[in-house]
Amino acid sequence: MKTFLSISLATLIFASLSGCAQDSMMRQGSMQGDGGMKGGMDMKMMDTNNDAMISKDEFMKHHESMYDKMKKDSNGMVSLKDMQMMMRDMMMQK
Repeated sequence: MKTFLSISLATLIFASLSGCAQDSMMRQGSMQGDGGMKGGMDMKMMDTNNDAMISKDEFMKHHESMYDKMKKDSNGMVSLKDMQMMMRDMMMQK
């Protein structure tokens, strides 16, 4: 069950951040082909072995680390409200 929740959360985070990053790049009128995003999340931070590719293990470790940093309730769960606030804060830091 824990693995399922971790994968589900990672998928949700990745989909949300991808959409936000694409929106941000479209507004800026800039798409860089070097794997970076102007003013946004740098995908290279997931590529821990610097092979210009992101493995499932690298992806999962990155997002598990993000989950570990999130505010959780007494049951260890993250509310949708807290998730949205975290994502908003990430977008504001660009």
